[in-house]
Amino acid sequence: MPFTFSHPAIILPLNYLPKKWFSLTGLIIGSLTPDFEYFIRMKVQSNYSHTFAGIFWFDLPLAILIAFLYHNIVRDNLSNNLPKFLRERIQIFNEFNWNSYFKNNTVVVLISILIGISSHLFWDSFTHEHGYFINRIALLKETVTFINQKIPVFKIAQHLSTFIGGIIIVIALFKLPTNKTSNFPSNKKYWLVLTLMTFTIVSLRILCGLNYNLYGHLIVTFISAILISLILTPVLIKSTTFTSH
Repeated sequence: MPFTFSHPAIILPLNYLPKKWFSLTGLIIGSLTPDFEYFIRMKVQSNYSHTFAGIFWFDLPLAILIAFLYHNIVRDNLSNNLPKFLRERIQIFNEFNWNSYFKNNTVVVLISILIGISSHLFWDSFTHEHGYFINRIALLKETVTFINQKIPVFKIAQHLSTFIGGIIIVIALFKLPTNKTSNFPSNKKYWLVLTLMTFTIVSLRILCGLNYNLYGHLIVTFISAILISLILTPVLIKSTTFTSH
């Protein structure tokens, strides 16, 4: 599968359409959501999120939940503590009132999420071992020999498309307008708490039976730990600040 966070690259061209036609949040989060079953399980196993039925009963509700968690808990705390070159490009989105937008544009958000999910599954169908197009395009099943190793063409397509998608996203980020008023330093406490929480979660997962020699499971666990920490860190910092007063 292509790396999860390269998937939004395929829906970025829709950003040139009139804003009333789509929700950028819905498109981006929808394009990521099918892989979140891996993060929930903390292993590379997806039974539901990459199926047609799963689009509606698993991916869609999960994407809505992720959107609310991101905009209400993660967004401001993360963007305020990013490195300066990212913060001055992303911080403007802190002004966006997601709750009000969702209430007034529910249908647009839901359709955007479904488009994002579909784009993810479409991309995967060329790069998953049992993908729809891999079973119909013989070339994708062919192998290329590299350093005495036979590598399937679909694997090459997987890693190459991940790289290209990542480059597209980086370019899109750097093309965002900058807000030079964001000169305050990031909060070191935020990153300290997030780092400690991430490694605590990973350690607990290993103690619960994760085989760290299975690199795919370990990588998924690490990403999952970061995502959980992005939610818990602001809550923890806010609660400790409140009790200290």
